[in-house]
Amino acid sequence: MTDTRLTRRELLQRGAGAVIAAGLAAAGGYALYDPKGNRGLRTANDAALKLKNYFADIDFPASSPRLSIATGGPESMEKLVRAAIGGLDPSQGIKRFIAKGDVVLIKPNVGFDRAPHLGATTNPEVLRWTIRLCNEAGAGRVIIADNPIESPDACFSKSGIKEIADAEGAKVMLPAENTFATLAIRDRAPDPTRGEALGRWQLFHRPLADATKVIGLAPIKDHNLCGASMNLKNWYGLLGGRRNQFHQAIHNIISDLGLMMSPTLVIADGTRVMMRNGPTGGRTTDVKPGGEIGRPTIVASVDPVACDAWCYQHLLGRDPAKLAYLEMAQRKIAEQTATGVKRLGERDWQAYERAGLIAKAVL
Repeated sequence: MTDTRLTRRELLQRGAGAVIAAGLAAAGGYALYDPKGNRGLRTANDAALKLKNYFADIDFPASSPRLSIATGGPESMEKLVRAAIGGLDPSQGIKRFIAKGDVVLIKPNVGFDRAPHLGATTNPEVLRWTIRLCNEAGAGRVIIADNPIESPDACFSKSGIKEIADAEGAKVMLPAENTFATLAIRDRAPDPTRGEALGRWQLFHRPLADATKVIGLAPIKDHNLCGASMNLKNWYGLLGGRRNQFHQAIHNIISDLGLMMSPTLVIADGTRVMMRNGPTGGRTTDVKPGGEIGRPTIVASVDPVACDAWCYQHLLGRDPAKLAYLEMAQRKIAEQTATGVKRLGERDWQAYERAGLIAKAVL
């Protein structure tokens, strides 16, 4: 009988074969902790939370750019981050999004026990300057959180994320049993025929409950199951339960994550793009600074779908029209906005370009 407790990394490793899930769980800590078996599958009227729209309170003018792209040299990380975020509002910069006293959750990708130069996790230097900008805007507290695939302590340490967070005065929040809660993504069971995956599910909720603003900070990389891991896929790291089961409907779940999370802002880390063998990589030859652009690139956006589409085309050199979860996310978000919810989800990033809503800086 197949052991259903396989971790996501086990399913992703090419040619690795089957391994005993319990052994990896002992080494990997809490990553897929699920003491109640299929608790994530509940769709009955059990108590469930609703996730806040972290973009709803942002006063964002219709004339402001939706995407801001900054490209430069590896020595100019501060300038890249400032230029990318500042391009969304040249007069206010980060203060358009972060106000004095805000509790800001920054969600990097810390999923794997990998060194930063391998590109499997968020560049810690990009995180450093994102934290600093939030502090400059007067944030009361900055939280860094993720629910890694492997041991949380090892991942946060090896990736360099914890060192940077500690140095910049941000609080690292690691997953523990009492930090998860049941979230209602829908008020009904998901309908797979409509590309739906989530009804109610266990979520790493504690950092979200504390936050007044949320910033996604995702590295851009190849992914052998879904084509690419970018901003929308980054929210996968907030799920608990047996999330590995979603790999059989990976585009359904990623587009549902786009529906679930309405962040204040997303920042795409294109400084070290994993061009192949993602999402774990492991070789420097898999990584290319700036991907197809050839120079480190940071993209800030208020539209996660458009940001992913732009990055997929320009950094990974692939056709966003062929990435199924982008179209699905756009459709689901459109259905949501039709009910009066304030958010953005446009797969056709060129629509923003035609409207003059893309800012670009070459440093």
